[in-house]
Amino acid sequence: MIKNKKSASYQEDKKIFSSYKTNIETGLISEEVAIRNKKGFSNKTKKHVTKSYPQIVFDNLFSVLNIILFVVFGLMVSAHLPLTSFVFMVILCSNIILGIIQDINARRLVGRLRVVASSKTHVIRDSTNVEVSSEELVLSDIMEVSLGDQVAADSVVVSGFIEVNESMLTGESVPVKKRVGDLLYSGTYVTKGSCLARVTAVGQDNYAETLQKKASLFDRPKSEIKKSINRIILICVFASIIAGALQVATWLLSSPMLPYEDFIKSFSGSMVAMVPAGMVLLTSLTLAAGVINLSKKRMLVQQLYCIEMLARVNVLCLDKTGTLTDGFMSVSEIIEMNEGDISEIELGIKALNAYTLGKNATSKALLEKYGKDINIGAKTSIPFDSASKFSAVTLENNVTFAIGAYSFTPAKRHLKAEKLVEAYSSKGYRCLVVSKAKGSIKGEKVPEGDIIGLVLIANRIKEDAPANIKWFQDNGVKIRVISGDDALTVSEVASRCGIIDSNKCVSLEGKTLEEVKAIANEYVVFGRVNPEQKAALIQAIKEEGNTVAMTGDGVNDILALKVADCSIAMASGSDAAKNVAHLVSLDSDFSKLPDVVAQGRRVINNLQRTCSVFLCKTVFAMIMTIVFLISSWINPSNNYPYSTQSLLIWELFSIGMAAFFLALQPSNERLKGSFIKNILVKAVPGGVMATIAGIVPFIIFAIAPYSITATGTREIATTISVLSFTILSYGILFAVCLPFDRYRTLVFGSMFTVGAGFLVADFFLRGAFFGLTWDGFNIGTLICIIVNTLVCLTLYLLIDRLVIKRYVRKLNDENKE
Repeated sequence: MIKNKKSASYQEDKKIFSSYKTNIETGLISEEVAIRNKKGFSNKTKKHVTKSYPQIVFDNLFSVLNIILFVVFGLMVSAHLPLTSFVFMVILCSNIILGIIQDINARRLVGRLRVVASSKTHVIRDSTNVEVSSEELVLSDIMEVSLGDQVAADSVVVSGFIEVNESMLTGESVPVKKRVGDLLYSGTYVTKGSCLARVTAVGQDNYAETLQKKASLFDRPKSEIKKSINRIILICVFASIIAGALQVATWLLSSPMLPYEDFIKSFSGSMVAMVPAGMVLLTSLTLAAGVINLSKKRMLVQQLYCIEMLARVNVLCLDKTGTLTDGFMSVSEIIEMNEGDISEIELGIKALNAYTLGKNATSKALLEKYGKDINIGAKTSIPFDSASKFSAVTLENNVTFAIGAYSFTPAKRHLKAEKLVEAYSSKGYRCLVVSKAKGSIKGEKVPEGDIIGLVLIANRIKEDAPANIKWFQDNGVKIRVISGDDALTVSEVASRCGIIDSNKCVSLEGKTLEEVKAIANEYVVFGRVNPEQKAALIQAIKEEGNTVAMTGDGVNDILALKVADCSIAMASGSDAAKNVAHLVSLDSDFSKLPDVVAQGRRVINNLQRTCSVFLCKTVFAMIMTIVFLISSWINPSNNYPYSTQSLLIWELFSIGMAAFFLALQPSNERLKGSFIKNILVKAVPGGVMATIAGIVPFIIFAIAPYSITATGTREIATTISVLSFTILSYGILFAVCLPFDRYRTLVFGSMFTVGAGFLVADFFLRGAFFGLTWDGFNIGTLICIIVNTLVCLTLYLLIDRLVIKRYVRKLNDENKE
């Protein structure tokens, strides 16, 4: 039976097994493997999942908002209201379906977050080399790893020598030598050699898995839009519950009591209008449209609300490789030494390329620049080796050329060359010396020659990197470069890309997380950064009030990607980084990011503007519900006058469809101010003016009923009220569309035409669509509608000019500061 992993006995066994000196020739015997499996010391890991599928469905189906609308729906069915009264259920069902899809997608992403791929591993057991899955490894196993293998568990080298690529964990691009006694980390790859290693950690105790575990502790950042909309929904739900309870109590206590069908018609109209379900749907649909547009740019959006974060980003944190550089090296310059000439240096390099060609980035850079000449006869050669750090070739004329690092290449010491190497290395160049000697290579011994030149190798900057960096900096986004490479090298690359203050660089090697946070906002370039430090940097930058985006592609990036407000991974990177990121560049193309950020700004800026139009209806419904609730205490027949049909044009055309299409307009400004303040400052004046437009006909009707209707009935007053606030809703839409362009003119004209067409149809069908009463109209009716809407629209435009525009100017001034 597996022990509790927190128990003292488990910890004691773990300590014993992890330090057990397994015989490398026999390995563990079957009984020892069985004991470790029984006690839970195998390499199995649990999948990290969030909600179960039934819980996802339940949570999306039975939210408080949904329960209210489901109850209203049931009451309306029992009252046999017409079919057009139930349009709000289409919006409700759409919200439920979109919510379920988003939560299921999030669950799958978390479930796929695995750092170490499940693969086969060779182990020695019972004196035999056998192949097992990585999950079948146990503590103290003797594991054999060789070129191309991924290390499946943390272990210590007990025999042999290898080089491993730890970039996926540490960000360091240079292979690391591992000899007997050195630690191997799970998730790293062997690039050279082979060895035997004893497993010292399994399962969740592996370093790679601890990174994953730490990453899972960070919740995806909740967007301000989602938080604001949830707050609005909470307020509206609370208000609707109180208003609904008061309406029911008033109806039950009133005498004479209204007929059940009439009360439900009034009650449902009030409740549905107060809950802005359409605003939630608009948000989801607008973000979904943004996702579709981003997919056309080969960007996979994995978290819907990250589009908002794109709009707010003002600090972008980048790695060097893949974003600023393309992962390749290039020859920057040759410096002649000891009166050597360029042609002689190039001859030596071509010969070296022909007979000692390596596969590392430096060799490829030399080959791309100078090519190779196999017609140059060679007697013998020594290929490049990471231990010797040079290569050499002896030509048929008994002249030997060598190229490599200054301290390793067999050449006479040269003070000037030494100073130049030091100077250029500090600028981020990889400096190679080219030597020439008379004499030939004998065995492994290379004759000592004179340094005839220096070759400066630089990271190859991506062609579009400077332009991309300029776009971000011109649009209010600061750049920070975070890399596992040497700080000076990264600083030089950042400078060539045009990053402002790129000389402000620092190495984080050996620094504590507290020290990292203390200097996070003082520097622009950070080198020798480990995964925990990356996350600490992002957190510290966020704590200064910034909205931070992070790009990454390795396991070493997953903590930082989780902490960032918006995380962007490259498809060419690790699965763990892709699964944890909000967006994935399917082309691994950094040049797409300016378009991606611009897309986010477009979506959210327009969504912010159009949500305010939706909220006008909610403000209107709340005020009118309170007014008519108080009125009904005086006279029970003065109940809320509108049904769910009354606001259909407002809900569908002058708000719903119009808002969605307007949300597709271009907009490149960074999102400024609080989302909820930005929409309320526009929604409240509109809602108040709509309330005035809606209530004036009832006031006139109460004073002189026959002055505006031929019949003097309350139904005609209701129709006048509906027409007044419907026309005013188009006036509000008109203000939102200012200044008009071709697209906005088309949207406004189309929505106005469709709305007018439905009203005409309702007139001829005598209320079939909106439940309006058309009999009894006279000249007073038309005058009331025209004057009422014109006055209210004028007041709204004045408020828009004096209040809303001033608020926008204030935001712009704050942004400039």
